[in-house]
Formats: sequence, structure tokens, C-alpha cells
Amino acid sequence: MKRNQISALVAAMFAGAGVLVAGAAHADNFVDRGNPDNALNGQCIDGTNPACIATKNGTFVATSTTNFTSGTNAKASSSGIAIGDQSNAGSQSGGSSGGGIAIGVGAQALANSSTAIGTVALAQGNTALAMGRQSAAIGDFSMAIGNVADAHGTSSIALGHSALASGDRSVAIGGANPTTSDGVSNGASYDAATQTRAGGTQSVAIGAGAQTNDNNQVAIGSGSVGANNGGTPVFGGTAAPVGGAVSFGSLGHERQIKNVAAGAADTDAVNVQQLKNVNSTLSTGIANVDARVTSVGNTLSTSIANVDQRVTNVGNSLSTSIVTATQNVVKYTDDSHAAIALDGASGTTISGLAAGVADTDAVNVGQLKGTVAPLQTSLSTAAANITNLQDNVTGLNASLSTAASNIGSLQAADARNVKYDGASGFDSVTFAGPNGTTLHNVADGVAAHDAVNVGQLGSGLASLSTSVTNNVNTTIGNLSTSIANQIGNATRNAVQYDDDAHGGVTLGGQGAAAPVGLHNVADGVAAHDAVNVGQLGKATDTLNQSIANVGNSVTKLGDQVTTNTGNIAALQQDALQWNANLGTYDASHGGNAPQRIGNLAAGRNGTDAVNVDQLNAAIHDGTSQLDALAVKYDDASKRQVSLGAGNGGVPVRVTNVAEGNVAAGSTDAVNGAQLRRTIDGTAAALGGGATANTDGSITAPSYKIGGDSFNNVGDALTNLDGRVGSNTTTLENHETRLGNAETNIAGNTTAIVGLQKDALQFDPTLGAYSAARGGVPTKVTNVADGNLAAGSTDAVNGGQLYGVKSDLEQQITQVSNQTGEAVKNVVKYDVDGNGNRLNSVSLVGGNANAAVVLKNVAAGTDDTDAVNVKQLKSVQSNLDQLGALAVQYDDASKSSITLGGAGGTRITNVKAGTLSATSTDAVNGSQLYATNQQVSKNTTDISNLQGNVTDIANGKAGLVQQQNPNGAITVGKDSGGTSVNFSGTAGDRVLTGVAAGVNANDAVNMAQFNDALKTAAANDKVRTAATDANTTWIARADAGAIGSTATATGKNAVAVGAGSVADRDNSFSVGAKGSERQITNVAAGTAPTDAVNVQQLNDNISAASTQAKGYTDQRIGQVYNAFNDLKKDMYGGVASAMAVAGLPQPTGAGRSMVSAATSNYHGQQGFAAGYSYVTESNRWVVKASVTGNTRSDFGAVVGAGYQF
Repeated sequence: MKRNQISALVAAMFAGAGVLVAGAAHADNFVDRGNPDNALNGQCIDGTNPACIATKNGTFVATSTTNFTSGTNAKASSSGIAIGDQSNAGSQSGGSSGGGIAIGVGAQALANSSTAIGTVALAQGNTALAMGRQSAAIGDFSMAIGNVADAHGTSSIALGHSALASGDRSVAIGGANPTTSDGVSNGASYDAATQTRAGGTQSVAIGAGAQTNDNNQVAIGSGSVGANNGGTPVFGGTAAPVGGAVSFGSLGHERQIKNVAAGAADTDAVNVQQLKNVNSTLSTGIANVDARVTSVGNTLSTSIANVDQRVTNVGNSLSTSIVTATQNVVKYTDDSHAAIALDGASGTTISGLAAGVADTDAVNVGQLKGTVAPLQTSLSTAAANITNLQDNVTGLNASLSTAASNIGSLQAADARNVKYDGASGFDSVTFAGPNGTTLHNVADGVAAHDAVNVGQLGSGLASLSTSVTNNVNTTIGNLSTSIANQIGNATRNAVQYDDDAHGGVTLGGQGAAAPVGLHNVADGVAAHDAVNVGQLGKATDTLNQSIANVGNSVTKLGDQVTTNTGNIAALQQDALQWNANLGTYDASHGGNAPQRIGNLAAGRNGTDAVNVDQLNAAIHDGTSQLDALAVKYDDASKRQVSLGAGNGGVPVRVTNVAEGNVAAGSTDAVNGAQLRRTIDGTAAALGGGATANTDGSITAPSYKIGGDSFNNVGDALTNLDGRVGSNTTTLENHETRLGNAETNIAGNTTAIVGLQKDALQFDPTLGAYSAARGGVPTKVTNVADGNLAAGSTDAVNGGQLYGVKSDLEQQITQVSNQTGEAVKNVVKYDVDGNGNRLNSVSLVGGNANAAVVLKNVAAGTDDTDAVNVKQLKSVQSNLDQLGALAVQYDDASKSSITLGGAGGTRITNVKAGTLSATSTDAVNGSQLYATNQQVSKNTTDISNLQGNVTDIANGKAGLVQQQNPNGAITVGKDSGGTSVNFSGTAGDRVLTGVAAGVNANDAVNMAQFNDALKTAAANDKVRTAATDANTTWIARADAGAIGSTATATGKNAVAVGAGSVADRDNSFSVGAKGSERQITNVAAGTAPTDAVNVQQLNDNISAASTQAKGYTDQRIGQVYNAFNDLKKDMYGGVASAMAVAGLPQPTGAGRSMVSAATSNYHGQQGFAAGYSYVTESNRWVVKASVTGNTRSDFGAVVGAGYQF
């Protein structure tokens, strides 16, 4: 059966056509590769179309001016490339999608500039890249690399087996644990628990089994699960809203974060040591408060300072406040304002610094003040105020007790006469009552030295107390307001240290929401000087230039190569070879200086050499992707990690943090629960209803004092201090005046009767001395100056009170002057025309246009911190080091690269280069080793061959040998054979130089042969006759007969043997008809006219039989194999048909279905995938399916049906 008949049989089995064994059978739409004329379009089979070529194995390559395809049913649209059966570099719907690349069986590049490489790889998004079996890059600009990797989101990246990046701009890096290596016939199979999934927008999952399910989540480490976003921050204050979370583990599988540096900004992580410090400070502060409250009664002062002393204290306190307020103010070094020296012992960090713009602006990196310092200050202030409060309360109680005792003493003298003391002078009166004497009905005093009654005294004291209180309170209030305003104005626009250690400066104040610009900054010189934008710009330009230089240098590596096109000797001279002394491949040439390796193909495996393009891509990826996604140290010192640096500075939550070790020296991070316990303890210590809220803030306490409510400890204590001070002053005045009255009453013993009406007496109904006269209040005048000293109980007069007022006003003036002087050299924030503070600081020297050097600037760590010159120099040093280590071209021509190793530079991990006449690849040591081995073998073989040739030339070897120069020459003495054939391609050869034969087996020469002929000719008329019938008869002279009755009658006939007959011309007979003889010992014939012996005949018959049988078997086997292939093709076709039949379809109106099915028939696997749709009217059913099988046959079918 011919090939076209077998093909027709196969087609007829599926198409229903008849089979003609004797002729050709044809089926509709049949394409016969063996008979191009039977094809629907023979151009792709017989090669008549120059853009469509049929290859020997039956596949087709289609080329054109705009695209390239290779493989069965491969398709490519404009500028597309499709390589592999069923590959498609176009669009799913057949539309226009240009520039796609699809390489691999079933690879699909369906969008503009998309690339799909691998079996059934799918690149569906614009410029998407899918590499690996069954990889899928669905989103625009997405990238999926790895078997079954899936990048579904826009600009998403999936790297690793089964990695899934479904969110936009998400990244999934990690490989699942595959459970089978056969993903073609059985589909992708892997352990779902180890699949890496990035499910949220801008989420990142790194590690086997890492998962993110919400936007902006980050899961790092195998099995890590992203934490939920959108919750309320654990602590309040100035913490920014949650913009994402970073997870380093999962519930029940948390990981510790070790070696965490102490946090400084509000969004920094704190370590366990910081938490311990907070606990220690809180414990110490609370213990101090408790101890001071407990010891109030034991440490009371027995005396109260007078008003003048209090005013002095006020002045001192205000001076202290000013000093305190200004000692943390950052000042210019002198009035020229040309420089600012930060005086931190170990340098001062400037944080909260806005990005500079002008050349003299400070560059930022910034820190916010920690939350511990305000709490420590509040606790210390509370402790001091409580102590002062207890002192004042104690003094008040003592004054009240003294006053009560004095009043009781005066009451005892009520019934006694009052007399002057002594017989003359009359300058004192002593009341004789043992328990004191009351002087009643005393008229209101008028003159300066008149006695005052209780009414006058009470009214006067009340008025005095009110006046003094009001004046003092007003004055102190005004003073406090003035000073507070001045200090506030000064400090509001002043740049201050964050604390007394002068270790940091936060521009904008601690907790400032926005960074602040620092302008007019002079160029930094010393290591800790601040650098301005101009310097940073220069450094950036230098960095950019260095990077550009490095990039140019690196790019130059890929542009120059050397050509290795010589023979083996040249290759051995010029190839890259293994250097045993160096233990690596040595790129030096002839042992001289190192040489370059050019035209290097892109490496693919882990141990391949990479070219410059790959290096540039790696550099680009390292800077644009890894830096933006990795959690890493801020700088080489590894002292700080800033989370969220790649998302605009938005803080990032660190979740799943295990409780850190709270102990001295611990650097562990603490979690929210630990800090929550600290906040709860603080709220309990404050009292007054203070509570710790769920967000970490503390609800302010409420203290009720004198009818007023205060919500912080400082305000409450200040109020108490003022009230106690005022009452103390009033009681002191009362006590002094009562003492004077008692003295006067005691000195008037002789005139007591006359003074009954005029004496100042105690009024029991009032409970005090009354200066009323006739029921009318009177004044007490002529009061001498009271003693103004600690412990004095003298009354003070108006003159003394006026002096107090004057002193107080003078103190206020001094304080105001001190305040103005203190803030003169303060560095302030810039203000607008309305006096509103701006988020910038301009350092202004004596000349407003002169830049100011900012010294003693600590090294910046956060993005908004100022950097100093030392850091800038470090950057330049790193750039210098980078330039020193980069491999660069020798010059701009890019014609050579000189590696800088002193003893040559080894290039390792070089992939094997292509060895061809046009190859410019670098070769590695293994290739050169293989070449050297072959050269060594060839050298050995050539040496052996040369020895053999020499032996042959000397007659020592070969078929023709001569052991001695004049000895006999032997031919084939060591081999078998019964004849020697001298014939050549031009026919028989003449053997000359043959000596006359002597022995029976010697060859005869022509001379001997001619002599023999002459002898025979001379005797040609001789006839021999016998007397009997046994006569040999030779009828012709040119005939011969040997033997009894032998007859030779034919021309040139020879008859040998008795009775032999040679009756035909040119015949040789050894017998006669009926009396034939065997010719034995016949050597095997060699020439065409030689006789063959039985052995030759048998051998040739056997060989012919074997050849005929082999040919027959081969042809039968070929027919069987063709039929077997045909049978498998039929089984595959049946399997495909079964798979199509197994595709389900929707049953509801308006419903669509995408389905897939597989089948197996007689060992062949069939696949089918389809789409079906039922119209809204439920009348029409439309189906479209594609099929394939393990015989690499594919098909498609579209159908429609109407149901009724």
C-alpha cells in the first residue's frame, strides 16, 4: 500500500470517504504531506510560497516582512514572533496586537509588546512578561517568572513556582513545594500551604507560603501572613493613620525583631530597653511623689516668708524660669548672627527638618521628640508643687492657731482696768487680765496713731487683704502673663533643644506635623557641620556623574569582544584556559597582562557569566525595585531601620511583634500590650479620674480646688500655691496688728476706765477685736512699721505696703529686661507679615545675606534629619570606592578593557561560548580543556600515524614488505587471500619488470610467453595419430586438446581430459555431454570474467537472500510502523473527539460557560477547552471548542444550534 493510500485511509476513517486499495482515496479537506498536490493549499507544503517553507519533519515555518512564525498553527500579528506549535503572538480575538513574542508549545502573547516564553505561557497584558511553563502575566506591565507563576494585577510581579500576585502593583516572591514534576499532562500540582500570594494593592509577599490579603500589606518570611489594615492606631497623639502593615510571621508563629535601635521619632519602633527606661522613670517619679506626700507633716517649715521675700522669690522663680526656658534655646554664637553652635556633649541631632530648596537651606532627615520627656517633666513638677502646697498649708494652720491663742489671751482682761505702764512716759498700756483683756466700744481711729477697732481692723484687713491679694495676684498675673507671653513669643519662634541633654533639635517643635525648612545655612566644613542644598546638590551631581560613569563603564563591557576563529593551534594559543596555579580560568594571553572577554551572551543558569546588559538590568532592578520593597537598614552603620521609606514616608505598622525582653541592656522591640500596661500605670498614678484610653492616650484628670476645676497637675498645684500664699500674707498682717493691739492695751492700765469707750476690745459676737465706736467703724492710724522678717507678727502700715508694690514693679521690670536679653540671640522660626510662624528657619548673621555655619550637627538618621559634612564625605568616599571597584573601558572608544588585578584578574562562572566560524563568544576553561584533550589525542594519533608511515616507507609494515634492502619483497605475507588483483578504475593494469619465471608457481613474462607461442606455431601442422580409438583430435591450429579422445573443434577452443569435447569457439571443456567433470580447488573469482567457486556462489546466494529478506522485512516493518502510527493518530483523534464530547454547556437562558475536558483512549490523551453561550431567548446555543492530543494534533470547531 502506497503512502498516499495509507494517508487517504486515515482521512477516510474520519471523513467518511471510501477506500480504494488499488487507487488513491480522497477525503474532503484532506491535506497529504507526502503528496503536496492533494493539499488545499500546497504552497506551504511544496515550498512554492517564499514566505512559507515545509520542513522535512512536517512542521512549517512562515516568514514575512512584518512577522515570523515557526510551528504547526503558529500565528503572529504585525512585528510578532511565534515559535512553537499552536503559539500565538497576536490577540485572542484575532485583532491587531503588535510586537508580541510567543515561544513554546501553546505560548500566547496576546497584547502589545507582550512576551510569553514557555509551554502554554500566557502574556495577556500590554508589555507583560510570562516566563516558565503555564506562567501567566495577565495585568498590563505585569511580570510572571516561574512555572505556574501568575501576575494578575497591573504592574504586578510574581517570581517563583506558583507565585500569585493578584493585586495591582503587588509583588509575590517565593516558590511553592511542588508535589509532582509533570505539569504538562497532569496540570500544575503543588502544596497550597507553601504558595506565595500577594492579594492586596501594593502588597508584598516574600517567602514560601507568605500571604497578603489587603492593600499595602507586607509579609516577609516563610508562612508570614499580612496583618489587617484600617484599624485604629494603638496609641494616640501625633501618630499618622495606618498606611499599611508589615508582618514577619502569622498567628501562633510570630517572629522576634532583634537588634532594634532605640526609636526616636513618633513612628519609630521602641526596643525593650526604652520600655524599661520608661517604667523605671515612671516608677521613680511615682515613688518620689508618694514619698513627698507622706513626709509633708514631717518637713513643714515653722516660718513663713514675708511679702518682700515672696516677691524676691517670685523674681528668682521667674529668673529661673527664664533661665530654664532659655537654656534649651538654640542661640547664635554672638550678635553678628553668623554662626550657631549646638552644644550637645556628643553632638546634637536636628530633626523635623523640611526639605531645603535654596542653596543655603539645610538638608533634612528629621526626628520627633519621644513621649517620655514630657511625662517625666510633669511628674517632677507635680512632686515639687505638692511639696510647696503642703508647706503652705502647714504655715496657714500655724498662723490660724497663733491667732486663736492671741484672741483667747485678750479675752481674759475684760474685767480689769487698763493703765499706762510706769509713772511717766505713758508710752505703753498693759492690760492686767491674767488671760488677756478685751477693749470694747473703740471708736474708729482717725489720726495716724489712733487705735483701730475690730470693725476697722477687720474692714481694713479685709480691704488690705483684698487689695494686696488683688494687687499681688494682678501684678503676678500680669507679670506671669507678660513673662509667659514674652517667653511664649520667644520660645514659639525659637529653635530649642529637645531636652536638657542638648542631644537633638526638632524643627517645628516636638510633635510638629510638617517638616520645617532651615534656610541660609552656610557650607558645612567640619564633620558635624550641617550641609546645605548646594552642597548636597554638588554631592548628588557627583554621585549622578559617578553612577553615570560607572554605568558607562559597565555598558562598555558589553560592546567589545575578541574573535576566536582560528584553528586548534590558534584556539590553544588564544582560548581562555584553566590555570592550575591560580585554580581558575585565566584570561591572560600568553602569560601576559589580563585580557577582556567580549560579546558575552546573557547568562541563564545560576553559574552562568552575566554580560553588561544583565548587570545594568540588575543595577536598575536593585535600585528601583529591591530598594523600594525591601525592609533594610537606613545606612551602612545598621543603627536604624525606617519602615515605609518607599511609600512617601507614610508610617508602616510592625505587627506580630513578640514581647521584648524588659531588662537592663535589652534592645528588643516592645509590642503594644507592653506599652499599654505602662500607660495604664501612668493613668493610675495621676489619679483625679485619669483613665487610659483604648487608643493609648490618657484622659486628663480633674482636680476640684476652690470651686474651680483643673485638668492637669501643674495647673492645680499652681492655683493652690497662689491661694495659700495669699492667705498666708493676710494672716501675717492680722497677727502683727493683733500683737500691736495687745501691747497697747496692756500699757493703758491707769486709764482703763477712761478708755472703756475708746479701747479696742474683743467682740464675742464677732469673735474678734472690734474698732467700732458707737456702732460706727473707725480706722486704725499711726501704725508703726512692722518688722519685716521671718517669724514677724507685726502689723504693716500703708507705707510698707506701698514699698512692696514698688519692689514688685521693679522686679517685673527686671524680669522683662532679662527676658528680652535672653531671647535676643535665640534662633527663631520664620514668621509671615502677620506674625504667624512658618515651617522654616532662616539662620541670619550680622549680614542678612551672609550664610551661617551650623556646627556640632549630629549625624542624621531619618529621612528628614539634617546631615553633616562627615556624612557627605562618607558618601563621596563610597562613590570613590565604587569607582575604584567598577570594571571600566580603557577609553571612550570602548575598544578594550584592562582588568586591574596586580597579578591578573580571574573571570569565573563563564558560560560555555558558541564554537563556530562566526562566534565571538568567550569560551570557558571546560571548553578549552576539552579542546586540549582532543589536541592531545590528535597529537598522539598523528605521532602513531607518522611511525606507521615510516614503517610502510621502509618496508617494515603493510601488505608490501622488504625486511632487508636487497632481500625479497613480500606481498600480503601476513594475510590470507588466493589472488592479487591489479585492476584499477581505468581497467586492467600492465605488470612490468617481471623476471622470467623459473619455478612452477612463478609468473611468466611476455618474453617467455612469446617464445612458447613461437614454438607452438612451428609445430601447428603436426597431427598425432594412435593405433587405437583413444585419439586426441585438434581440428584447428589455434585450438588445443589434452587427453584421450579429447576433441577441440571450436576456434580457440580447449578440451582437457579424456573424452572432453570443445566444439564451440573460445570454449574450455573438461568433459562432454553426459560425461561432465567437476573443476575443483577453484580460487574465488575477483574480476568480472573470473570463475566463481561453490563457496563464492553460496556466499553470494546467502547474501542476496539475506538482503532480500532484510529489504522485505524492512518494507513490511515500515508499513507496520506507518500503520501503527496511523492507529495511534486514530486513537488520539478519538481521544480528542471524546474530550470535545465531554465539554458541558450552560442550560439557562443568557448564561455562558467556559469548560475544559480530558480523555484517554487506548493510551492516547485528549484535551479540549470550549466556550458556549445560550441566548436570552433560550433558542440558540453557540459553541466554540479547541482540541489537542498527545499525538500533537490540534483542531478547532465552532457550531450553533436552534432548540424548539
